[in-house]
Amino acid sequence: MPVESKQSERVKLIQQALQDQKAIHLREMAALLEVSEMTLRRDLNRYPDKFHLLGGHITLAFDPADAPDYKVTEQGTRHVEEKRRIGKLAAAFIKSGDTVFFDCGTTVPFVIDFIADELEFTAVCNSLNVLLKLQQKPNCNIVLCGGTFHRKNQVFEHADESSILDSVRLTWAFISAAGVSEAFGVTCFNFNEVAVKQKVLRQAQHSMLLADHSKFDVVRTAHFATLEQFNVVVSDKKLPKPYRELITHYGAQWVV
Repeated sequence: MPVESKQSERVKLIQQALQDQKAIHLREMAALLEVSEMTLRRDLNRYPDKFHLLGGHITLAFDPADAPDYKVTEQGTRHVEEKRRIGKLAAAFIKSGDTVFFDCGTTVPFVIDFIADELEFTAVCNSLNVLLKLQQKPNCNIVLCGGTFHRKNQVFEHADESSILDSVRLTWAFISAAGVSEAFGVTCFNFNEVAVKQKVLRQAQHSMLLADHSKFDVVRTAHFATLEQFNVVVSDKKLPKPYRELITHYGAQWVV
């Protein structure tokens, strides 16, 4: 890839990262982009109208409140660094021609940030924040499970939603969770998410759980799966050792 194209791709990823938080440390962004801090500084210096570098942190050159794109909720501002790294690791599993279900939640949009624009794939989703991210990918064919919109978790729910999913064959189901427990399984906050999560876990050839370390040994209200139903678990380096051993025991792959 030409140098200018690589630089343009890095600039796009920085902009996407700053949609989800107001600032990111130069060192962290350089590590995510796999370039030196000096290279990243040169990138930033070429776009003074887009970025500022303040105290070692990259910020947008304009007020993010003026940006038209999606703004994450309070839940989405927690463990942002871990979620971004999870997103980068998970995106590497998607291949050209795949059909992928992207679950709701605040971790999943970070996966989409790291999908290359040139990759051709089909995405199935049922949430607004994920849809807004997917529409930025020019070679993505989007299937939206529509219906009644729930503002709290930004999920679309419809009585006929299952029929849409029945007609789709998924390569991957990328599933988020609010709680993961050896004794009580995998859980989320909202019952209106359960049916779709269970459906896509049955439909997909491969299933991936996306959960940072803070979700483990936690139980939320709505149960939808057991840990052994997942082929891959993507977390961060603080994933508790007992769960690493448990995932391996189930024959799954854990990635941190």
